[in-house]
Amino acid sequence: MKHLDITIDFETCAMTANAAVMQVAMVPWLRDTDADPFSFDDMDIYEGCVDLRTCVVDGFDFDPETIKWWSERNLKAKEAVTKGEPKAVDDVLIGMLNYIRELKEKHALTSIFVWCQGMDFDIAILRNLCRKYGVKLEENIPHTSFRDCRTVILEAALIEASRSLNGKSTRANGIILPEQILAGSYDVYKMFDPLPERYSAGSEAHDALYDALRSSWNTWQALKWLNA
Repeated sequence: MKHLDITIDFETCAMTANAAVMQVAMVPWLRDTDADPFSFDDMDIYEGCVDLRTCVVDGFDFDPETIKWWSERNLKAKEAVTKGEPKAVDDVLIGMLNYIRELKEKHALTSIFVWCQGMDFDIAILRNLCRKYGVKLEENIPHTSFRDCRTVILEAALIEASRSLNGKSTRANGIILPEQILAGSYDVYKMFDPLPERYSAGSEAHDALYDALRSSWNTWQALKWLNA
């Protein structure tokens, strides 16, 4: 194996690039399999829980509206972002980069792509962490290796919508106009098979691991549609 895809997800206390990080997860997956994109290395994921006191000391952002939003989540959601042994935020960053380096070395990878939901949040946070702690991100992840799940998913949904006009879509329920998708009036995720129970059991949105798994799962499906 020479190539691997990894999805990253941060849960934070603000929406800025300098947001205080509570939790991060990184999930490796295989794009070129028809069976299960997570049938890789016994699900060798990375999860990190951050000691928020270190974010306070190091000057990260805490947004009152975001904190209020978290306070209104249910107990399961709150427990998800605090699970595991909390570590200093810079230790979590080093753990993330070591994880990628170890995957590369273990499997003799020549390339990786790092995916996230949108390019202005998770990757911006990762870049800011590296800048703040003097880590050269480019030595671990080339700038050309970042990819956006949301864009690929949208493109695949647009193709399926076009196919639905000719009665050729196996995903769209009835006719879906591409204009509906572009306007945001149709939930494109209705087209996708849900994340299997074996990966989603006991989890919910805004658990970094669950979100990374779900983004990976949907992106894997989208890439298959684009290659069909």
